[in-house]
Amino acid sequence: MKFKESVRGKPLMVLPTTSLVDEFEVFGRDKDKEKLKEFLLAGNAQKENRIPVIAIVGIGGVGKTTLAQLLCNDSEVEKSFNFRAWAYVSEEFDVLKITRTVFESVASRNCNVKDLNVLQVKLKERLKGKRFLLVLDDIWNDNFIDWDLLLSPLKAGACGSIIILTTRNQSVASMMRAVVTYRLLHLSDEDCWSLFAKHAFRTSNPEKHPTLKRIGEKIVKKCKGLPLATKVLGGLLHPEVEAVEWNRILNSKIWELSTDKSSILRALKLSYYHLPPHLKQCFSYCSIFPKGYEFEKEKLVLMWMAEGFLQHQKGKDTMEDVGCRYFRELISRSFFQPSNRNKLCFVMHDLINDLAQFACGEFCMVN
Repeated sequence: MKFKESVRGKPLMVLPTTSLVDEFEVFGRDKDKEKLKEFLLAGNAQKENRIPVIAIVGIGGVGKTTLAQLLCNDSEVEKSFNFRAWAYVSEEFDVLKITRTVFESVASRNCNVKDLNVLQVKLKERLKGKRFLLVLDDIWNDNFIDWDLLLSPLKAGACGSIIILTTRNQSVASMMRAVVTYRLLHLSDEDCWSLFAKHAFRTSNPEKHPTLKRIGEKIVKKCKGLPLATKVLGGLLHPEVEAVEWNRILNSKIWELSTDKSSILRALKLSYYHLPPHLKQCFSYCSIFPKGYEFEKEKLVLMWMAEGFLQHQKGKDTMEDVGCRYFRELISRSFFQPSNRNKLCFVMHDLINDLAQFACGEFCMVN
């Protein structure tokens, strides 16, 4: 179990993921799974001595890990590979630790080797001529040298071997030269309701609780298609809880929920934590926008410029160029997303908007 400094300087507890998944608690991901499964089973050959990489990219809590779990546990996928391995990476891209995890998965035994060279030689021998599927979950590091070092023993695998990675950052997928970059979208309200009802009503029929059902449907709309938020809020409730508590959850900001009960804020704060200071400032400034507000890149860049947020260094880049680069970075990290209604505009997910308001308060406290 790992801890990272939070926005307030308190540790954020981060639970590692595993390959296990309860498929009966997953809704709305069948089409996503089938699209990527088709590629997995196609036996795509390695090119230029590189293993094909599938990158699942999206906002924190959208279900990237869940989709990777579904693929990893599919019976057809299982039969197509000699080995399947799962490594939870998170913020610290520890090549030795990841290599050891992969080796233990393919060797089915513990390994105490502490020398990376010895370990990579052993892994290379195990993988030689074997077709494997490796899932690297929750990658933040976009350092090519680290990635290239990790890949060294993996290249011994047979053609048809594939790596799946999940990340919030588009630049990670680009650095790893993903042959497929799959941007995972939000769930429909219908699928979100199914997920919410599964946790909030358990075995009870929602129709027997019309008042709670009505409030629950509003809570689902508040989640805006984010399965983590839907699951967490559903888990806080059940039919025995009074309607006043359901309304409290409906009207709460994400940071008003106790952090020991809500992993929504933890997941989103991790994204904020990883922003460099200049992007934290620019993002927190976006708390001025109401939820659902559509904004243009050029106008927001000018607003940042007027506030003095852009760090301009002597060179060819203009102030506008710097602002556009900041904007692209926030898109890459899933803080902004294109508007569905206006191709020239962008929006923030409602919970990202909540995070901006939270971050703005924190930023003002620090400064």
